[in-house]
Amino acid sequence: MHTTRDVAFFSGPRLRLAGRLYLPDPARDRRAAIVFCHGFGGVKEGTPVGLCTRLADEGFTMFSFDYRGFGASEGERALLLPQEQVEDAVAALEFVATQVPGVDPARIGLYGTSFGGGIAALAAARSPRPCALMVSVPVLSGSQWMQSVHRWYEFRELRQRALAAIAHKAATGEVALCERLDIMAPEPQSLVRYAEKTPISLETVWHLLHHEPMEQAHRIRVPVFLFGADDDTVVPCDQTRQFFERVNTEKQMEIFPSGNHWVVYDEGLPRVAEMARAWFARHMGLAA
Repeated sequence: MHTTRDVAFFSGPRLRLAGRLYLPDPARDRRAAIVFCHGFGGVKEGTPVGLCTRLADEGFTMFSFDYRGFGASEGERALLLPQEQVEDAVAALEFVATQVPGVDPARIGLYGTSFGGGIAALAAARSPRPCALMVSVPVLSGSQWMQSVHRWYEFRELRQRALAAIAHKAATGEVALCERLDIMAPEPQSLVRYAEKTPISLETVWHLLHHEPMEQAHRIRVPVFLFGADDDTVVPCDQTRQFFERVNTEKQMEIFPSGNHWVVYDEGLPRVAEMARAWFARHMGLAA
């Protein structure tokens, strides 16, 4: 059985970020680690738990963390800037590679889900640490995402509100907040799955319009595995297919025909864990 340990590391302007290690049983320890990047406004106690638990039991050291401003991490509360989350992911990779005893720094993987899929993709393009990448139901174009989940007049209004929030912060220093589903769009199943209110900075919308992991796909040099869901009403699966076409390295893609956005955390989790174990083991030079 695995054990967990809460730790801290630093990113950005000396911000202390909260992390959680899932440590395998010493008898099964593969001396390999995977950093998990979770989704939009989430925390390490949420979606990472299922996959981290399963892969830790398979001998991988798993590491999930709270981005700055969220969960138990320091930083301006609820201010979500994609470029800063990428910086946090790169810092997490370095922390695991250099500060976690027993982990071989040449055997570090990177997994990202939902909004964290695009964050992980950009981190993989910028960091030399990961030897393989896996993303599931990912946001890979912020501009496409925003325009696909909002009606045109709603999108235009939201964009104007976001720019006004930046102007307000420039004049006063105050960060204007909205509810997470104001940005994601309150489709019926999201209202059920995200029943707890999560504040996020309104200006995030403006930054999403310039958040384009899709444009960096060609810069990724490590093997890439993508999971998508045709039934996804939160992030259209077209993004997964477009990204797959743009990746120039070894790649593999699997699309769930049903299950919506949460299939990778629910009924599809055993399949995701099975493929993740095999994908990372293969590219870390470990026995499957």
